[in-house]
Amino acid sequence: MATNIEAPIFMAIHPGSILKEELIERGISQKTFAKDIKMQPSHLSEIIKGKRSITKPVADKLEEILGIPSIDWVNLQTKFDYDTAQNKERQIAETAARDELQEYNKLVDIKVLTTRLNFKSTLCSEILSFIKESFLLPEPARLQVQTDGLFKKSAKVGKDPRMIMTWMLLAKHFAYSSNFYANYEESRLDELIPQISSILHSNTNTIENLTRTFAKYGILFGVVEKVDGASIDGYSFDYNGNPCIVVTTRYNRIDNLAFAVMHELGHVKNHDNEDRRVNLEDYDHESPEEKAANSFAANALIPDSVWKKIPEVQLYPAQIQRLYTMWAQGNGYNKWIALGRISHETGMFKFRNDASRRIS
Repeated sequence: MATNIEAPIFMAIHPGSILKEELIERGISQKTFAKDIKMQPSHLSEIIKGKRSITKPVADKLEEILGIPSIDWVNLQTKFDYDTAQNKERQIAETAARDELQEYNKLVDIKVLTTRLNFKSTLCSEILSFIKESFLLPEPARLQVQTDGLFKKSAKVGKDPRMIMTWMLLAKHFAYSSNFYANYEESRLDELIPQISSILHSNTNTIENLTRTFAKYGILFGVVEKVDGASIDGYSFDYNGNPCIVVTTRYNRIDNLAFAVMHELGHVKNHDNEDRRVNLEDYDHESPEEKAANSFAANALIPDSVWKKIPEVQLYPAQIQRLYTMWAQGNGYNKWIALGRISHETGMFKFRNDASRRIS
């Protein structure tokens, strides 16, 4: 749920408050002091409360009794008047910034964005300037949470469009802030795909090897940690002429990573990673583009022609795990990628985990 953003209150120091502290320090009561300077007690009380200004004649009386130069009191009053005028302008600006931030905050989680980038400020104007510059945000009215075909996501949880858009901005910020100048050549994709598949099946220094190999082919790859309420595995988009693939590794499983990476590479290959929008439907109701990316991922990791020859066994998890592990290892595939495909096709996820399933 979006939270309210409060604009700070700017305060100027009235010289009356300084006078009050001076009287307390000297042990002089306000009533006695009013008599000493020949002023009505109510008049002095209003000065001390900041409701009246210290004029030159009053400042002269203060100098006479307290020994504090008249010019000091006049300067304090002048500074207060100036600060008050400036603060009114700042308050107007802060209120406008707060209102704009609240409009953004309906669409994305401002606190998550600033926390992730380690930005701290209590000023709405500074926060607004930071997020607009860091995330290249359009005006709030143009920043729409779109919900049709942008992300590979969980079918059951994490469907908050606001948090999905928040993660999307973090993913794009990753691209904006990366020093990436490689040339992308679409004609070399068929050369890249088997290399990516090999890295995933090997599962050794996986993220590092993926990043380096993708970069050789002009594709920016990286990991951006998930946010609560957005169960996203991967996202692909174009930036400055280069495809970008960003994943979350939220499960820390090689099979999830492999499918997410290849799914997004499928979007790159099929040219449907441009101007796509968020898809929060279940896998059974995905768009044709998402289904095509799913099919591409499965075939790129283990060719369909090979998968058709897998041994048929009864649907007992322990038996499936044992036999398909042997089959995968015998054919040069990562056992968890094979078991992950079985899980996706059958809905059976109760395999016994071991350390080799984690992303290495």
